[in-house]
Amino acid sequence: MNFQRLNQQIVSIFSILLTVGCAGKTAEIKLIVETQTAVERITVAGNLPQLGNWNPELILMEPTDDGHFELFFSTALNDTVEYKFTRGGWATEALDSAGNIPPNHRHIIIGDTIIYHRIFTWKDSGGRKSGITGSVGYHRDFYSPELNNRRDIIVWLPPSYSTDSLARYPVLYMHDGQNIIDPFTSFAGQDWRMDEVATELIELGKIEEIIIVGINNTENRTAEYSPLHLGEQYSSFMINTLKPFIDSTYRTMQKPEHTAVIGSSMGGIISFHLAWEYPQTFSMAGCLSPAFLIDDNEIINRIRNYSGPEKTIKLYIDNGTIGLEQRLQPAIDELVPLLNQTGFMNEHHLLYYIADGAEHTETAWAKRVHLPLILFFGH
Repeated sequence: MNFQRLNQQIVSIFSILLTVGCAGKTAEIKLIVETQTAVERITVAGNLPQLGNWNPELILMEPTDDGHFELFFSTALNDTVEYKFTRGGWATEALDSAGNIPPNHRHIIIGDTIIYHRIFTWKDSGGRKSGITGSVGYHRDFYSPELNNRRDIIVWLPPSYSTDSLARYPVLYMHDGQNIIDPFTSFAGQDWRMDEVATELIELGKIEEIIIVGINNTENRTAEYSPLHLGEQYSSFMINTLKPFIDSTYRTMQKPEHTAVIGSSMGGIISFHLAWEYPQTFSMAGCLSPAFLIDDNEIINRIRNYSGPEKTIKLYIDNGTIGLEQRLQPAIDELVPLLNQTGFMNEHHLLYYIADGAEHTETAWAKRVHLPLILFFGH
């Protein structure tokens, strides 16, 4: 496998925790680290003897030909593994994308596992500048009682927010929040350019001004975005904890007709689920390159067996044609006709788009995310 070309969304579909069997009493673990800046060495300090018992000088990662660092070790099934990265001491500890000391990386080992990390900067390297257009607010380590975890939330504010104190704005919620606005925090340094895209559409008068809420993913991304796993808890987090906080902190339009959600790949799955099951909160869902084949086509089977009233939500569904996109296409081909049968017959309620030649990447999604924005928030 060429890990230099490993895409975050591809990993998430087949799970960044690649369980291949639990018959034995131990599991093989592979840590892979990519760094934003060139370094000569990386060490791992963790809670196991094979991770140095928190001594940052002992466990050296192996550099690879493609510029990554790797470490193989074994541990017992169901062990809880915690660790951090340094360059040989705590004064050179790896920081998160915001330049802060992160919590321990923590995994419960259920099988042979590959865990992929990206390091942005180091404790002794100073800060960094963001690549963001416009004004944003950060809510660090935002707690979810539904999931008992924390994540960063980034909120992009429209151009007039600071000058028009009476205005209220529709809200777009987006999964994988670290990938949507800031190239310094996004996977492989390529973001969705939501700040630039929204600004341009607003200035051209193609959409109304909106607030964009980016919800960072966690190490449980695949499970949280899957309705059959932690998706219901994640949905409850968005509806019962995050949205009330955003509505009380920012000047928002709170009704469902002003509230949308967008995601890609597994994020497309949970976006669809949120609008389909909770239209009283989210009336619009954008599903870019959605992984509808996950969980034995659960979404498709749900729509096939649906016999309730006609939905009044708006849906945007798209896909590319290259690589993983080809493998996702058969499930999309099944779903769209089923949606037509349930009443989604015109572009006002369902816009389906094929991006010829597009791959499964943030760069590709950035080129067409204007389509759901115009569908949802167009004048």
